[in-house]
Amino acid sequence: MIKILLIDHNADTVSTLKNALEKDGYKFFNAENGQVGLKIAWQQSPDLVILDLMTPMTDGFETCRRLRELGVPSILVKSPKHDEKSVVKALEMGADDYLHKPVAVPVLLAKIRTLLRRHNQNGASNRSVYFDGQLSIDLDSRHVELRGKSIKLTPTEFRLLSILMRRVGRVVTHEELIQEIWGTEKDVGLGSLKLYVHYLRQKIEDHPKKPYYLLAEWGIGYRLREPKTEMMSRKAN
Repeated sequence: MIKILLIDHNADTVSTLKNALEKDGYKFFNAENGQVGLKIAWQQSPDLVILDLMTPMTDGFETCRRLRELGVPSILVKSPKHDEKSVVKALEMGADDYLHKPVAVPVLLAKIRTLLRRHNQNGASNRSVYFDGQLSIDLDSRHVELRGKSIKLTPTEFRLLSILMRRVGRVVTHEELIQEIWGTEKDVGLGSLKLYVHYLRQKIEDHPKKPYYLLAEWGIGYRLREPKTEMMSRKAN
């Protein structure tokens, strides 16, 4: 089930959207401010977050940036402000779309479907578990193990691994990885991506300099080695 998190303190808005989203078959979560929202995003790994930039107690733009850092696939922000500076800043912090309040529910639902469809068209799958007899990845619980030993990953490392896992066996380009991990932050480039690939290899590879799982396609991008079908079936059972 697709999970959607709403970060908004307005009780009427929360009630209206909860009813509309659950009617459309989404699993709904709500947080009254950014701090609570980030905690829920970490625990639940939502497919999309709707963020009201004017939510009290926290900086909406900073919340947006941290949601992207946590690896949220799609972020839809809304605000009563519609000046060019606010829109640009939100997009630079990682938002996928910006809506001017008040937003009609049918319009919001259409935007949600568009963002979810766009994410799926980029090659993401619904696979949430990876297992090859040694490496185990569970995206829903955000848990990674190597031969039964728990591996602790930073939010950015986990985001990198989850992107590659959802497209397991396929090459994901450097540009796609940078965009999905860091959004439109201009100071992030190939060097940062290579650094996090290095960090991740140190944690999941027996021989990081001769990686088995996280493979490079030189000059193009990276891919996660696809496990044998029988291993995936054994894990599912």
